[in-house]
Amino acid sequence: MRLIKKIAHRLFRILTFKKGVYGSIGKRNKFTKGVFITEGAIVGSNNYIGPYSMINNAVIGNYCSLGPNVKLGQGDHSLEFITTYQKISGELIGHSLNSSPSKIGNDVWCGANVVVLQGVNIGDGAVIGANAVVTKDIPDYAIAVGIPARVIKYRFPKEKIEIIKNSNWFHNDIEQAKKMIQNLERQLMDN
Repeated sequence: MRLIKKIAHRLFRILTFKKGVYGSIGKRNKFTKGVFITEGAIVGSNNYIGPYSMINNAVIGNYCSLGPNVKLGQGDHSLEFITTYQKISGELIGHSLNSSPSKIGNDVWCGANVVVLQGVNIGDGAVIGANAVVTKDIPDYAIAVGIPARVIKYRFPKEKIEIIKNSNWFHNDIEQAKKMIQNLERQLMDN
């Protein structure tokens, strides 16, 4: 039964010209050329996914921007077993390529060629610089760059981050989100 659902879902995506986009997908997302999203991925709403990005074992919030060639939650091969080849390690020791998902918060921007390993959490409002490899969690509103990615600064002072986070603007439709952001901008200018 599960296989039939999987086939039906893929056929629906192909017939609606969304080849390669198979996960649980929210509303009003923009998928560019060559995007591949596996069945296990969860993508929120109002996101932009750049060309040739691959989303495997990952959960993405709302209003995120992923540049070209971003890779999220790619498979983890067995390192302790004699071989890393999945067809053998999967059968002989029950190794799965998917352990814990990458979790991308809301309003996250990942530059071109970013790689986020499985099990890593990226907080709301974070910015990940181009070509970074994210191997550990990144806090809310942090800017991280490099290999491995490290936090170089925060987008806002701690007090402003709390106000923005508590507003939860990113859980609203785009028109309501715009109004909330305008109000936040006015409020934060006064502080």
